Amino acid sequence: VMHNKTPMWNDNSQVYQLDFGGRVTQESAKNFQIEFGGKQVMQFGRIDNNAYTLDFQYPYSAIQAFAVALANVTQRL
Repeated sequence: VMHNKTPMWNDNSQVYQLDFGGRVTQESAKNFQIEFGGKQVMQFGRIDNNAYTLDFQYPYSAIQAFAVALANVTQRL
């Protein structure tokens, strides 16, 4: 079963956060991470005003990962 990774509460900044390992540089409601079998298999996040980064691995193919990311961006326009 795949699921969104649960963000952790940051007491200092009073917000929920995910650790993107430095790959994502801006906060956004569109940022997400997906786990499968206890392992992170996809992450998507904002790096600039109109730029995003997408990292994925098996079981996603490139087209599947792109489709998930595109659906995430377009649903909140």
